[in-house]
Amino acid sequence: MSNFIISLDFELFWGVSDSRTIADYGKNIEGVWSAIPKMLELFKKYDIHATWATVGMLMCRDYNHWQQIRPDILPSYLNQKYSNYALDVEIIKRHPNLFFARPLVQQIQNTPHQEIAAHTYSHFYCGEPGVTFEQFKQDLICAQHIATEMDISLQSIVFPGNQIKDEFLQQLPALGIKAYRGEQNYWPSPRKIPGRAIRFADTWLPLSRNPVIRTINPNAELINIPASRFLRPCSLRFKVFESLRLKRLKIAMSEAARTSNTLHLWWHPHNFGINLTENLAFLESLLQHYQFLQNQYGMKSLSMAEFAQLSVD
Repeated sequence: MSNFIISLDFELFWGVSDSRTIADYGKNIEGVWSAIPKMLELFKKYDIHATWATVGMLMCRDYNHWQQIRPDILPSYLNQKYSNYALDVEIIKRHPNLFFARPLVQQIQNTPHQEIAAHTYSHFYCGEPGVTFEQFKQDLICAQHIATEMDISLQSIVFPGNQIKDEFLQQLPALGIKAYRGEQNYWPSPRKIPGRAIRFADTWLPLSRNPVIRTINPNAELINIPASRFLRPCSLRFKVFESLRLKRLKIAMSEAARTSNTLHLWWHPHNFGINLTENLAFLESLLQHYQFLQNQYGMKSLSMAEFAQLSVD
């Protein structure tokens, strides 16, 4: 049986505060308010089961609610630019729609077959110098607290920045987490320039094999569901190459379907924050191809939690 997994890292400005400003990226974040309802419409139309890994802070109703929810221990990053607790509170007060989106979370909840998963509470970077597991644990407890407030049970996690530490993974089952999104291991590190450049070029050119998920350890307490492909946003600058990008992704999906394997596609809602029409059209082309593969090979759409459960049944 072949599977198609979609996971989205839903972050708002909490996810880019260390690298972006409101001036240069606020429009992309604001666009999330239009992008998510449109994506949900497509997911409903094509019966897509998706995982929305959601930063807990954005589930807060407003600034005052956010001020009330704090872990017992704050992350002690050596570089405080990574801490969302160090943000200028006046910016948060002035731009609430860039930081808080409980209504969007509720829309996801009300759409069939959507899983809301953990993306930590504060967009916690596990791999940055200075942080400890206890700080991560307290952060995740906060995420579970606000999720429970919304009748959400967190069963899967996506690590911010894909920063994964083995010693943290070992403790996740005790916190109720059954699955996480890992990384494929055949590329150079994405945080090094050559690795980034190669991955970027691989969006259009066949520089790597198609990264389907071939094996899963059903006896593991925690199921690793590696990402296969990042769905890059449409770019007017590279518009002439969009057909190559679409073909590349469809080939990967087809290989997974033909070989009874799994393809795991991921992106951020804010990647669709601008050029929404073009991004939605591109996504719909992929979902139409999924529908073809479903009819041709029996490919199934699964959330991360569903895939983890299927793996152990």
